[in-house]
Amino acid sequence: MASGEFHGVASDRNHAARIACLLVADFPLAAIVRANPALRDRPFALTRAPADRRSSNGTGAPRGAGCAPHSALSHVSSQAQSIGVRPGMTVAQARALIPDLAILNPSPAAERAAADALLDVAESISPVVEERAPGCVWLDLTGSARFYRPSDAAQNNSHDTHATAATVTVEESLAAELVRRARRVGLEAAVGLAAGKEIARLAALCGGARVIEAGREREFLDWVPLDLLDLGLNARGDDLELMLKRLGLRRLGELARLDARAVGSRLGSRGAELMRLARGEDSARIAMRPWAELFAESLELEYGIETLEPLAFVMRAMLAQLTERLQMRGLVAGDITLALGLADRRRDDRRVAVAAPTIEVRALLTLVTLNLEAAPPPAAVETIRLTIEPRAARPAQSDMFLPPAPAPDRLEAAIARIAALCGPHRVGRIAPADSYRPEAMRLGRFAPPPPTPPQAALPVDAPANHNVAQIVMRTMRPALEVEVMCSRETPEFLRGANVCARVVSAAGPWRRQGEWWAIANADSDPASSAAAPRDADRAASAPALTDAAAPALHARDYYDLALADGGVYRVYCDLISGKWFIDGLYD
Repeated sequence: MASGEFHGVASDRNHAARIACLLVADFPLAAIVRANPALRDRPFALTRAPADRRSSNGTGAPRGAGCAPHSALSHVSSQAQSIGVRPGMTVAQARALIPDLAILNPSPAAERAAADALLDVAESISPVVEERAPGCVWLDLTGSARFYRPSDAAQNNSHDTHATAATVTVEESLAAELVRRARRVGLEAAVGLAAGKEIARLAALCGGARVIEAGREREFLDWVPLDLLDLGLNARGDDLELMLKRLGLRRLGELARLDARAVGSRLGSRGAELMRLARGEDSARIAMRPWAELFAESLELEYGIETLEPLAFVMRAMLAQLTERLQMRGLVAGDITLALGLADRRRDDRRVAVAAPTIEVRALLTLVTLNLEAAPPPAAVETIRLTIEPRAARPAQSDMFLPPAPAPDRLEAAIARIAALCGPHRVGRIAPADSYRPEAMRLGRFAPPPPTPPQAALPVDAPANHNVAQIVMRTMRPALEVEVMCSRETPEFLRGANVCARVVSAAGPWRRQGEWWAIANADSDPASSAAAPRDADRAASAPALTDAAAPALHARDYYDLALADGGVYRVYCDLISGKWFIDGLYD
């Protein structure tokens, strides 16, 4: 088996490169539609906004520019093009054809968010990804046929007769899967798959999902028109496309029949590269990009939002897009960073902690909304940027012997709601404090305790103490103040709000005292003297304290008293104030 494994690795090295290109046509329009789905079926256009009219909100997006009648259109939606509007027209000319044409400004923030989403789609299939430009991504699929099984639809659509049917079907299935995943993040993309980067991009420019089989690149390139290529200028600054048209060349196949040395001498290095591409000699490899450590979505609003309800409505769609991207990568959402651009040119940055990582949009939106309700933005919100730290999903397994615990994400949302109503300092889990006072407690973060394993059964030969009765004490917090009558410093009678009886037997006293050092430190430090009780009246209120951050001097004598009414109590005498308190009741 070991020799077979090594043979497989060696054969993979000899496989021809297979590169896919994920391309979104009219990417600035697609990014706007992704941020505002209501524009999907509506005619609209983008303007060429002047650079000096750009806003200073930190995103570089134009605000309020490009709506003048003489402004030129840079991009036009397909609905508007079907009526006759073309790029380069002025706003006045376009609205003469479509009076209700929506004129928008380009949004760099929306384009960057859409480009990141397209990269997530590619990285969900292959770890080797390169971004050519926003809206165009290359990914390496070499050897991927071993890891994916073709779908039934791809098998039915396979018409290959030259290569192995399994390989072609897998590649067709991968191309269709890339198109489906791009739709999940709100983008309509085309996919081309070939042996080289530029050949794959040309296949994607043809639209749909197109697979160029290995060895048949020349057959595809022969009919590709030169208009699909970004020819640009050669080394001497001449327009390559114009020069080729003057020579009567319209397709790559016509260029491939020429002498390569003559083309290189006349058109320069750019012409030589074009000649190699026309002959299918594209050998460029993908330059892998580092994986994203954060997932972000940005949105620029047409007008400021002053209330939380419409702001939550907008952020819900952004969180849905982020969770969809995380889910494709097999991740869940961690802490959230919310950056708001305000109408008065200020920024409001805040961090929302997510204790239980999740991809549930409702739970994440609840945490963000409660954070905004606790401290609303000081001005209207014009830009929103949500950044999520990804976390690895940790599946939880239920215990067979314990009742099911609440879902961590829903529990965190419920705790956030309660904290918003009652205050964060009143929500948590009570735990003993590191103090000598028996009643000292601290308030920590609430979290369900870990499940305890079932107790092991006692050995059969273990002695059974059936005659021993266990006794427990119910602690009273705060301690109940009572009146105690003593004879020779021994309690004889106890009277209080709910108890009045003679003492039958008494045990004690046991003296407990401490925290005098906190009072001494407060006397030596005037700045902290207000934080520590210094007189007898404040020391007498020590039983009601539950916060270890407020230390109190205590000196007490504890007694266990059995009364004539049948009750057994633990009481203590505060030696500082001389008052008596019931600390607990034995059951």
